[in-house]
Amino acid sequence: MDDELTGLVESGAAVLSGLLVTDAYERVVRPRVTAFLTGGRSSGQLPDIEDLDRLRDELSGAIAQGDTRKQRVFARELKSYVRSMIDADPVAVAELLSSVRHERETETDERMAGVSLVNNTIIGPVLGSGVQHNSF
Repeated sequence: MDDELTGLVESGAAVLSGLLVTDAYERVVRPRVTAFLTGGRSSGQLPDIEDLDRLRDELSGAIAQGDTRKQRVFARELKSYVRSMIDADPVAVAELLSSVRHERETETDERMAGVSLVNNTIIGPVLGSGVQHNSF
C-alpha cells in the first residue's frame, strides 16, 4: 500500500507541477483546488490556496532562470502538499485530478496549454518497440 501511495503522490505532484505553470491553473485548477481545500475537511495540515499560488510564482521564476536546484526544492514542497491532501481525502484528490484531465480533453481551444499524465507499469521482459507522440 505504501508503494501505491507513493505512486499517487508522485503522479499527483507531476500533474499539479505541470499545471501550475500553465494558464489552465487560473482557469480550471485553482477554483477546483480551492473548493477541495475549503470543503470542510478537519485536517490542519492542508495547504492554503495562497501556498499554491506562491509556489506557482516561485516555480515559474525558477524555470525561467533555469535554476534546477530551486525547481527540485519546490517539487518536494509540492509533494508534501499533495501528500497532505491525499491523507485528508484520497478519493476527492483522485476525482480532482480526473476532473482536471477531463476538462482539458473537452477543451476545443487549441491555443490552451495542456498536460497529460500517463502512468504505466510493466512487469516482466518487454520485447518490441513503441512511439510516444506529444503535442504542445
